[in-house]
Amino acid sequence: MTSGGCAILLVEDEFLIALDVQMRLQEAGYNVLDPVASVEEAMSVLDKTPVCAAILDMNIRGSTSLPIAQRLQAEGKPFIFLSGNDTYQLQEKYSDRSVLTKPIDYAQLIGELRELCGF
Repeated sequence: MTSGGCAILLVEDEFLIALDVQMRLQEAGYNVLDPVASVEEAMSVLDKTPVCAAILDMNIRGSTSLPIAQRLQAEGKPFIFLSGNDTYQLQEKYSDRSVLTKPIDYAQLIGELRELCGF
């Protein structure tokens, strides 16, 4: 099982968590782009690289990933939020999105990706 050329965007500002997520998803057959740690980096990747889905840490470097979510939603791309703070309140327009808490349950994350991407 492999995602082929379909790339997953990973936005995570904690380096070790980002590498762990990337490694585990690659082991599960997903093509995960090198993690990015800011809104600006994520937007740059989206300008250059087609992605089929994204995993967004909610709080990145004192900001939020909501601008990235907004763009992905406008482009019709599915995404999942990760949060170290399960009390975080999503804006109403993202209330239908999955929010996985840290520490990450990788079986759940991979299951969510399968549902989003169909593989």
